[in-house]
Amino acid sequence: MKKYDVVVIGGGPAGITCVISAHNTYPQKSIALIRTEEKALVPCGIPYIMHSLNSVDEDIAPDKLVTNTGADLIIDEVVEKEEKKLKLKSGEVIAYDKLVIATGSLSILPPIQGARKEGVFIVRKDYDYLTNVREYAKKSSNIVIIGGGYIGVEMADELLKEGKTVTLVEMLDRLLPTTMDHEFGNKAKEILEAKGAKFLLGQRVDSILGNNKVTSVMLNNKAEIAADMVIISVGARPNVTMASGFGLAVHPRNGIWVNEYLRTFDKDIFAIGDCAAKYDFFSGEFSNVMLASTAMAEGRLVGSNLFSIKVMRRFTGVLGSFSTKIGDTAFGTSGLTEMKAKEMNMDYTVGEATTVDRHPGTLPGASKLYLKLIFSRYSHTILGAQMYGGDSVGELVNMFSVMILNKMTDMDIDNLQIGTHPLLSASPIAYPVINASVDAIKKWYKYET
Repeated sequence: MKKYDVVVIGGGPAGITCVISAHNTYPQKSIALIRTEEKALVPCGIPYIMHSLNSVDEDIAPDKLVTNTGADLIIDEVVEKEEKKLKLKSGEVIAYDKLVIATGSLSILPPIQGARKEGVFIVRKDYDYLTNVREYAKKSSNIVIIGGGYIGVEMADELLKEGKTVTLVEMLDRLLPTTMDHEFGNKAKEILEAKGAKFLLGQRVDSILGNNKVTSVMLNNKAEIAADMVIISVGARPNVTMASGFGLAVHPRNGIWVNEYLRTFDKDIFAIGDCAAKYDFFSGEFSNVMLASTAMAEGRLVGSNLFSIKVMRRFTGVLGSFSTKIGDTAFGTSGLTEMKAKEMNMDYTVGEATTVDRHPGTLPGASKLYLKLIFSRYSHTILGAQMYGGDSVGELVNMFSVMILNKMTDMDIDNLQIGTHPLLSASPIAYPVINASVDAIKKWYKYET
């Protein structure tokens, strides 16, 4: 039996980051990371194995991220825990002082009749499985995607680049339905339709037809769509099987119960990443947002605080900051959408701005940028931001995340001292972050008078 000061179970972004953070904070401690996969994937890169990457091998997180810290990387499966000892499938027993569970999430397979036929796939973080998905897609012509969230839309974009006929089915009436307002989902739809995609929104797949192999899908309105491949991307659930087996408190839909420092009810066991319960920044209710950025933040925090609290945390909940790129257009969102603000009965104001992300706008590489901000009408604090445009959107999302977390007001933003450059940003006169805030301020004064 070998004993470690720290054992991390799970080789995704949360687990890897936790190992790095633990080593940086406690360099004398012995650390091991246990994962079942021979090759660990970069989860956010999975859609891009369809075209942009030449193989699944190009989407692998290097083992040296773990081993360069001096930690042991153990490819095995934990099958049992007794006191502070872990029994592995190989028969080896590992003892620990502190244990971190980072088992991630599992893709949902909805109860669709025929969903287990040949040619039907979910999006799994598994090297061999995804290699098969990629190979199957190469020889397929008519591909139906079920689910219009980020992964479904990114898959559609990639498969269109491969010259495939793509039909996307989404139960709700728009794309990106849970994270962006209608106009952003409509913009994504417009871009993909121009590339040849077909959309069936507000409909669902009731069954997948064919003998042993998929030949078509049947919708709830009895329409039949030809398909020689189906990709299902309708969300994920926390992987709490191991934690439950360890006797830890778990919520079957929302994850392992943890406190604000990600500690479970066992003082020596922590849970991080998708498998750990999350709470919404605004409502305090459970959040189903699963992001690598959130997982890594949790990994850093726990890695630093394993043996004593070195990094203080005022837990404010999950904000939800997303970005993607569809065709040549980047999309980003952070915080509340207008749709969500209405659901929560918030008293809010919207500020909008449209500009070009270079000045003058005739410079090479210039892109139109549209920005929509949500402010609290009572406190004037920023609640949310959505945008689409050029690649600058990717960093604008992070700027707004900081603004929302720090409860900046419209006047705070109006008085920002910014740096701009013709080749890098919009004009300081037409800077969209400030101009959208000014638009909200003008509406506020109009409302008051």
